[in-house]
Amino acid sequence: MLRRLTLLGLILCTPLMVVYAQTFKAFNGRVFDAQTKRGVENLEVKLRPPTASSAPILIGNTDQNGIFHFSQVKPGRYLLDVSQGPYLLYRAEIDAAQTSSVDIPIERR
Repeated sequence: MLRRLTLLGLILCTPLMVVYAQTFKAFNGRVFDAQTKRGVENLEVKLRPPTASSAPILIGNTDQNGIFHFSQVKPGRYLLDVSQGPYLLYRAEIDAAQTSSVDIPIERR
């Protein structure tokens, strides 16, 4: 009897684990100088969900190679902003359900 209840519990919980696993995904990118192709470090990267969404704004920074990583992104459309202090360097709409990575060339002035 206990064995059957345990098996039944596992069967009932499996769909919930699959749904939870599909709820979030990783999103990565690299910001680099368009001329030299070298990564640009210490830039702020924001993923802004639509205003009607309950998803939070995700904020990260580029590392010494210009790479950023968000580990728990809900699939959907986001506004991707890259800035350095008060200066907006890049803005684009991305669909995190369709892509999990983006390369961002920056024109340095």
